[in-house]
Amino acid sequence: MKDIIARLKENGVTLTPQRMAVTEFLSRSRNHPTVDEIHRNIQRRYPTMSVATVYSTLKLLKELGEIQELSIRKRGKACFDPNPGLHHHLLCRKCGKILDIDFNHPSNCPIMAKESIDGCKVEEVQAYLYGICPECLKKESDKKG
Repeated sequence: MKDIIARLKENGVTLTPQRMAVTEFLSRSRNHPTVDEIHRNIQRRYPTMSVATVYSTLKLLKELGEIQELSIRKRGKACFDPNPGLHHHLLCRKCGKILDIDFNHPSNCPIMAKESIDGCKVEEVQAYLYGICPECLKKESDKKG
């Protein structure tokens, strides 16, 4: 959390209590929350905080490279990941949980090495995987066994 605050200060960001609350909530979150989930949790401490403030803070954090915005839910609500580093995500089709997937892609992976494809500049590569998480697989296995 201290590192994020230092980077925000370096970028000239005014650290309002609301921005600090969003940043703190995300830094503790491991479940890729939506705007509504973030707002609902923070509103307990800041009852007058608006959804617009959450949106603007998330937009700022995204622009500064502190978080990732994910659209893994296919036409669903975006969710946010406090880990901006390169990694992928799996959406469990049973429980809806989003898991971080770290995998070492081969250094000769053609898409990861591309700076442009069909005349388009590639700025980011993000893979979304869809399947069943370990907890749901265990539940299925327990039901069968």
